[in-house]
Amino acid sequence: MKSFLKELAGGIALMVVASLVGVAVNAVRPNGVALIQHGEAVSTAVHTQADSTAAAADSTAPREGVVTLEQMKQMVDSGTIVVIDARSTEEYEQGHIPGSINIPHDRIPEFQDVLNNEVPMDAQIVCYCRSFTCDFSDLLATELKIIGYSNVSVFSGGWDQWQKAGYPAETGPRS
Repeated sequence: MKSFLKELAGGIALMVVASLVGVAVNAVRPNGVALIQHGEAVSTAVHTQADSTAAAADSTAPREGVVTLEQMKQMVDSGTIVVIDARSTEEYEQGHIPGSINIPHDRIPEFQDVLNNEVPMDAQIVCYCRSFTCDFSDLLATELKIIGYSNVSVFSGGWDQWQKAGYPAETGPRS
């Protein structure tokens, strides 16, 4: 019994030390993760074609956090935004908005280096996924806000609306 309690105490001590080291390393890292998250959901609504049509009627005043097709095209053409494709890598490689970065919504930790190296914290970011019924862009945008990105929007029409408009596309991995 003494051996079991000794082993248990050693295991607990090891977990406490490892946790403290992890918190200390996170605290000194320039891009450490906040222990208390302050992000807000960018958009949790299911977007519809009507949403885009209504927003397009007054493109100067879209719903907060939502970018219309016309606004997206203008920002992509001007190069003033970082576009992030929230779809899977396979879907991204089949076709994506030119210049977009692929960060699948459910694989953010795997793509942390991409975020750190290519997306400044103060960048204007627009996330997109498949279509109005896809919420991957909403999920990714919310996670980016939690990480600390402050200027994040969603192009809710996504790849389907971009393609239907006949706008330029790229295929394959990002070069």
